[in-house]
Amino acid sequence: MHHRPSILLALAFAPLVAAGHGACTTPEDATATPPAHADGAAHDATPDDSPHPDGSPDGSSGGMDATTQPDTSGNGGLDASGEADTDAEPDTGGSGGSGAGLPYPTRSAYRIKGIQPDFWPNLDEVSGNNTGGVAMNLVWAAWEPAFTPPPCPQGSEELDGHCFFIDNAIDQAIGAWTSRGVVVTAIVYGVPGWARIPSGCSPVAPGFEIFCAPANPADYGRFARFVARRYDGLHGHGRVADFVIHNEVNANDWFDVGCGQGTPCDPSAWIDQYARNYSEAYDAITSEQSEAKVLVSLEHHFGASFDDPAGFNPILSGQTLLSGLAARIGPRAWRVAYHPYPPNLLAPEFGPDDWPRVTYGNIGTLVGWLRKTFPGTPSAWVVQLTESGVNSLPPSSQAAQADGVCRSFRNILGTPGIESYIYHRMKDHPAETAAGLGLGLHDETGQAKQAWAVWALANRNDLSPPQLSCGFEDLPHTRLTRSYHPSRGHWTSSRLPPQGFHAEQSWLLSRDPIPDSTLLFECRADDHNLISPDPGCEGLLPMGPVGYAQASPAPNMVALYRCRIAQGTDHFVSTDPGCEGQTTEQLLGYALP
Repeated sequence: MHHRPSILLALAFAPLVAAGHGACTTPEDATATPPAHADGAAHDATPDDSPHPDGSPDGSSGGMDATTQPDTSGNGGLDASGEADTDAEPDTGGSGGSGAGLPYPTRSAYRIKGIQPDFWPNLDEVSGNNTGGVAMNLVWAAWEPAFTPPPCPQGSEELDGHCFFIDNAIDQAIGAWTSRGVVVTAIVYGVPGWARIPSGCSPVAPGFEIFCAPANPADYGRFARFVARRYDGLHGHGRVADFVIHNEVNANDWFDVGCGQGTPCDPSAWIDQYARNYSEAYDAITSEQSEAKVLVSLEHHFGASFDDPAGFNPILSGQTLLSGLAARIGPRAWRVAYHPYPPNLLAPEFGPDDWPRVTYGNIGTLVGWLRKTFPGTPSAWVVQLTESGVNSLPPSSQAAQADGVCRSFRNILGTPGIESYIYHRMKDHPAETAAGLGLGLHDETGQAKQAWAVWALANRNDLSPPQLSCGFEDLPHTRLTRSYHPSRGHWTSSRLPPQGFHAEQSWLLSRDPIPDSTLLFECRADDHNLISPDPGCEGLLPMGPVGYAQASPAPNMVALYRCRIAQGTDHFVSTDPGCEGQTTEQLLGYALP
C-alpha cells in the first residue's frame, strides 16, 4: 500500500511485464499439492515466448492436471444443479456495438473465487478447479499509445475517430476464458502520454507516469467504451462483464491528479476528477453493455481517520472517496472493487480488530457501512474483491499462507453481499519477492505452494462426492457462531472471531434472501459486538451482514434471541428465551441448528 512504495512498485509493474500490464480446516489432501501443470515445469517468459496479458500462451489450454480433478464437461464448471453458472455464449463474429447486450453472468457462491492468472500456460488448470473469474489488466497506453485518426492501420479498429490497436493475444485470452464459463474482470487503467494532465503530476517512481490522471475524461471513457463494445460476448471476441475504473483511486500514487510528493492535494478536486472519469466510463460502457458492472477501486485504508491529502504519498480514505463520489455521479449504479489485504502486507495476520483498515479480517465492515450509508443505492451493497493475497515469505510461511487463504474464504463466504473474490496471484513475481512479498499460489519456478491446494480444492461442488472446506461446506448458508473469551466476553458473527475466542454454539442462516426473512447485522459495541436487524446498527459501527433469519417459526428451526449481560455491552445469542439467566433484549428470528 502507499506506505510501502517498494512493494507497491512490484504490485503495479509485475502485470506489465511482457505484454500489458485463525486456525482453519483445509482440504483433506491439502498437503498433496498438485504440480504446476501437466509437465511440472514453470512457464518462463522469454523474448521468443512472450506470455499473454491474461496468463495464456496463444490461448492454448495445455494438458490437464489429474490431481486437481478438473471439470470434464467443457463448460468451465457446473453448479450443484448441473447448470452452468455463467451465460457464456458462442461468439458470432463482428466488432461489437450490441447496446442492450447479454444478461449479467451471475455466479453462485460456490464459484466466488477468481484469480489473476499471471501468464499461466494451462488455462484448464485454472478453470477446471471450479474457478468463477479472472482479472485482466487492460492498459489504455498499450491500446492507444498515440492519437491515431482514421483511416486506421492494419491491426487496429476505429471508434469515434480514434484508432485502437488490437493485440491478438488479448482477443484470444478473453475468448478462451469466456468459452470456459469464466467471468472476465477488466482493470481499465494506464493513461498514455498524449492523454495525461499537462502539468503537476508527480509520479512516485519511474514508470508510474501511466497513473497520471487523464486531461480529458472523455478520452478515457472512449477507451472503456471500445473495450465494452469489442468484448460484449456477442461478436467473436469473448466477454468482459466487470469494469474496474482505474486502480486504487483513493491513493494518489495510483491516481495522480497533479499533487503529492510535497504538493498537497485538494480532496474536492481529487474526487471531482475521479467522478468525471467514472461517469464518462460508466456511460460509455453501459451504452454498449447495459448489464455490465462498473466499479470503483479502493485499497484497504478505509476509515476516515486515514485521510491525509497533504502527505508525501497522499491518500483519501475509502469512506471519504465513496461519500464524495456518490454525491457527484447522480443515479448511476456504482459499485466497489475492494483490495482487502492484511494490515501488514508481509504478515499473514488479520482479524475483526483491524479497523480503521478494512481487511480480510473485518471485511464485513465494508458491506455493513455501504448498507448503512447508502440505503437507497442497492448496487453499492454488492461488492467485488478484485485484488488481494496472503504472503508466504518470512515473517510468514507457506503453512501460514495456506491457513490465511482458508480463513479469507471463511470470512468472505460469511459476508452476504460479496460476489467475487479474485486472488492475487497465481505465481510469485521476482519484483515482489525481492521486497519480501510472496503472494503467489506457486513460487517463481512454478512449483505449487501449500496454499494452491487450499485455493484449488476448497469449493469443488462439481465433484462427486463434493469436496468442500474453508466455509464452502456451509453453503448456501452462513454459520453464525457464538464464541467466548475469558477476558473479553462473548462474540457472535458469521466471520471468524478475534484471537483467543473459542466457539460455544452455532446456527445456520441463509446467505441469500429467502421469503419471509430478515437480514441480520453484526455491530461493534465497545470491545464486544452484537447482532441486530437494523442496517444502521443502532448507531454503532457496522461490521457487516451475517445472513438471513426466518422471520416466522418454521419446521426444524430454532428461535434466536439477543441477550445482554447485566448493564454492560457484552451481548450474546441464545436459543433460550430467558437468555440463560441474563437480560433478553429481542427475538432476532429463526435459524437452523
